[in-house]
Amino acid sequence: MVKLCLTIGVSKSNPLASLPGAITAAHEVSKWAKQSGFLTEMITDEGGIPVTIARIRETLLGMLPDNDEVELFLLHFAGHGFRTGAEQNVWLPSDWHQEMRGISVEGLRKRLYRHGIKSLSIFGDACRSLPTDVETADITADPVLPRGPYDEVPPIVDRFNAVMDGQQAYMLKGDENAPPRCIFSTVIIEGLQGHYDGAFDEHLQNCVIPESLALFSKARMQEIGELYNLKCSPDYTTGIPRGHTIYYKRSNLPANVLPPRWPAPPKAPNKDAGIPAQELYLPDDELDQPKLLNRKVMRGRQYVRKHFSIGTVPLANSTNLVVLGKAPKQIWTTSTSRWNKTDEGPSEFHIDVERFASVQILVEFYDGIVASAVVYDDLITVLTRDENGLIGWACINRWGNADFQIESSLAAITNLQLGNISVSQVDTLATALRAMKHINPTLGAISSYLYDYAGDVDSIRRMAFYYCSNHQAIPFDIAFMGLLPTRHKKLGYAVSVPAVEARIASPANSHLPEWVTDATTACEGEVAGLWPWLHQGWQFVEDPADEEKITADSLYDVIPYLLPSQFSSFLTEGAEILIRKFHMKGNL
Repeated sequence: MVKLCLTIGVSKSNPLASLPGAITAAHEVSKWAKQSGFLTEMITDEGGIPVTIARIRETLLGMLPDNDEVELFLLHFAGHGFRTGAEQNVWLPSDWHQEMRGISVEGLRKRLYRHGIKSLSIFGDACRSLPTDVETADITADPVLPRGPYDEVPPIVDRFNAVMDGQQAYMLKGDENAPPRCIFSTVIIEGLQGHYDGAFDEHLQNCVIPESLALFSKARMQEIGELYNLKCSPDYTTGIPRGHTIYYKRSNLPANVLPPRWPAPPKAPNKDAGIPAQELYLPDDELDQPKLLNRKVMRGRQYVRKHFSIGTVPLANSTNLVVLGKAPKQIWTTSTSRWNKTDEGPSEFHIDVERFASVQILVEFYDGIVASAVVYDDLITVLTRDENGLIGWACINRWGNADFQIESSLAAITNLQLGNISVSQVDTLATALRAMKHINPTLGAISSYLYDYAGDVDSIRRMAFYYCSNHQAIPFDIAFMGLLPTRHKKLGYAVSVPAVEARIASPANSHLPEWVTDATTACEGEVAGLWPWLHQGWQFVEDPADEEKITADSLYDVIPYLLPSQFSSFLTEGAEILIRKFHMKGNL
């Protein structure tokens, strides 16, 4: 088996700010990797040669063996980036603005699953904040690699990010003491080279492993942040078993390897000490899109509170779909539907749903926007499209605590849209899902992407088991991301859920209930929906695993008509494709 390392440094990606520290980072990671026995490739934009997706693809294909397993693949990137969904990130090559294409970190990770990799470590030294303008948000996220030679088998995944989801990374300007430095990459190099005792594991003596490197980087980043008057908040998830990868053994490197030199800290507090790795040169009157989105989302949340509460708006007994905001033109379903006429209040509908089943719907509006949702037999689906155009949906139980349900659903949707949901919250979400008796399956769909980010397929399958045991259809995204073997059934799909072993006990999960950690048995279940509930699931439709092909095959030609919202929604042309393929009916 071989160990591979690819390090990428993008210092120029106009019109974004120049980041010369990315070059420093790439060189230092490359030097360490070569000295540590990795077969190493480095890609930078030095000498005016741009870093492009095609160049990265060619390099990766040249590195990855066709007939050998990879013990460890280490992928490092320093440059600009942003987030697009729940733990979904994009790295920007040199020509991103001209080509309107970025590197889909999650798409690339999934493609690497097809190359016989046992352990995968991803180091992302880039911003993870929302796009600063609408045009940036609309770029295509490219998975870089074509389909690999092996079946998709998730490796043990370790993730290291310069910042938590939604935050900005920083670079320090160079001086006579040191070159420009990306703070996170420099701290990682300090740990990988073994210059600090804090980077070594307490149990595997003289070894730097993912968990010890993560703990070291968190403490060291706080120290560096205080030194330079910057807020540094790294984020990491490490795989199990904890000692699966050893990055460094004491005395492995030559004795003359010196620690990185840092630029002199400011003599007084200086907010300009670091350059945000997402800084755009925008005209003064350019809208601040993240703040604008925040205002839109919060107003939308207030709108739902004001206009919908089971306690104040009595719904017809047969109502199981409520549309808030703009009145719909048509409801398309795989079943039948009718409008429950009301004199005032929200638009109410009844969708015919068989017991223990669900129905896929499309809500068409007069302006050509079509929203997607799913209706369960024993729940009420609440879909919102407020005056700002934001679309979201969740489920509630008619007989539960209405205010608690509405607030919990709104909180989840709001945090998703604002980028406030991270992988560190996934167990909490999974716990809430069961504690609320599965009344809001959208939490499960969101959780599936958070678990996938960490390569934790077992936890996705564990969620699927509890949907089955609760006699409830499994959200499409859970079935899709959990690689569940799928088969056709009348008006939908059914899946086989494999047995899952219990999670390895640790202090981090000792407080969690059994439905988040226990072993589960094999079972069968039905799938809720005919396509991904969340927009971020569509990037995996283009290259499905064998288990995903049955559901993905009928969805390829819809992708060009997707709208850039967190929940799946379409232009009319895309909705018409789905309506024809799945024989949906409009009954209003």
